[in-house]
Amino acid sequence: MRVPIFTKLFISLFMTSILLVIGMTFFVSYSFKSGFQEYLNQQEKKEVGRLANLLSGYYSADDGWQTLRMQPEIWAEMFVKIGMPFPGEHSAPERHPSPNIELGPGPDRGPEHGRERHEFPPRNAAVAEEFGPISHRLFLENKDHQWVAGVYFPDQEETSVEWFREPIKQSGKVVGWIVLKQKDQLSGPLVGQFYAQQQSNLIWIIGLAGLASLIVALGLVRHFLLPLKRLQKGANALSEGDYSFTFEGGSNDEFGELANRFQYLAGSLKRQKESREQWLVDISHELRTPIAVLRSELEAIQDGIRKPEMKRMDSMHHQVMGLRRLVDDLYLLSKTDAGGYQLDVRRLDIIALVQSVANRFEHRIEQKGLVLTRALSAPVFIMGDEKTLEQLCVNLFENSLRYTDAPGTIKLAAQADKDDVVLLFEDSSPGVEEVHLDKLFARLYRVDQSRSRSHGGSGLGLSICQNIVMMHGGSIVAKRSELGGLVIEVRLKREINNG
Repeated sequence: MRVPIFTKLFISLFMTSILLVIGMTFFVSYSFKSGFQEYLNQQEKKEVGRLANLLSGYYSADDGWQTLRMQPEIWAEMFVKIGMPFPGEHSAPERHPSPNIELGPGPDRGPEHGRERHEFPPRNAAVAEEFGPISHRLFLENKDHQWVAGVYFPDQEETSVEWFREPIKQSGKVVGWIVLKQKDQLSGPLVGQFYAQQQSNLIWIIGLAGLASLIVALGLVRHFLLPLKRLQKGANALSEGDYSFTFEGGSNDEFGELANRFQYLAGSLKRQKESREQWLVDISHELRTPIAVLRSELEAIQDGIRKPEMKRMDSMHHQVMGLRRLVDDLYLLSKTDAGGYQLDVRRLDIIALVQSVANRFEHRIEQKGLVLTRALSAPVFIMGDEKTLEQLCVNLFENSLRYTDAPGTIKLAAQADKDDVVLLFEDSSPGVEEVHLDKLFARLYRVDQSRSRSHGGSGLGLSICQNIVMMHGGSIVAKRSELGGLVIEVRLKREINNG
């Protein structure tokens, strides 16, 4: 099943936000619960410290804690002195039997014969377990950790309870301990009610945060995918052949860069389309002329207007050969354009190759009344395909021979440096204006007037030369010659370590 990217991004952003909110909520809840109890415990410890200072005055070096044992009401009075609540019968915790502690030496002071012990708070009082007054969770121990006064807790091994002991000192010596029962976490019905209220508030917070996350996720996804939708619309337009579509990047990010690339692609495709259409028009025009001449000659012979003389046959043969050259050039150009031409790359002396082609053209150059001059260097070796490089030289010589007026000069030169070899094919007038130089390598492009169709040729020679040079990793440019005509500069890579 196809899942749109909008859905994927929305779910990812929304779920991430929800998980973060839930995680943060539980963390806050736990932190509040533990932190609040820790705060309460610390406050109680401070109160216990104050109580320990007061109790130190009731200790006697002779009788120990006998005063508190005999007068347990003093225990309650001390809570009032330090401003700590000591509730009445409505809030005392459940009582446990006090341990049988001897009151001191003597025959009548044992567990069976001692005084009746009074307990504070009273037995019938009741108080909330979790938030009961501190007086109901405190008791006094002597220095040997024996119960003296306060609430007696028989089980001091509860795992959920923390026992805090504050030493009571007199003259720098520990004479007893104040023991406080504290919980390490909130519990009980009152806490449950309070905690439930907090949980309810947190649920509302989660709900509101989830709603906000939903709205933000929708907005962000729409914002992020808006450029992508424009790109999709533009891609559909390109696939339908509409190259005039304008890609509006609108952002200085990857989407904006991608939109610029699409815009460049649209412009490139548009230029290629226009070039292809122009190419078809030009080819049709190039083929129409010789075909029209052939047709008129043949129809004249068929109608008996002209006789099939040798002169007529030569004219038709000339037109056929022109068509053949055009077809051959088109075939070679299409092969080099598509990259389907297989180069037979070998080590060869490019200077010797140029000399060989120049020797073949020397007679034709002289017949036209032109002079061929050479300024070639010593042998220079390159890695290349001999057949296509020979075609390159032939096309450049044909171009100079065809478009140079007599009397004139064709100059052939070569310059070599450490990395490259530069071949210069230069001719005399007529020249080419600067505005036409960059267009000379376009297919079927001819400069008007002097370099016109009347000179023959298919108009594809320089385009083929450009493809051949590019296949060899070189470059070719056209410049104005000091001789008054044109100079074609071909730069090719020398063979590495050619000696």
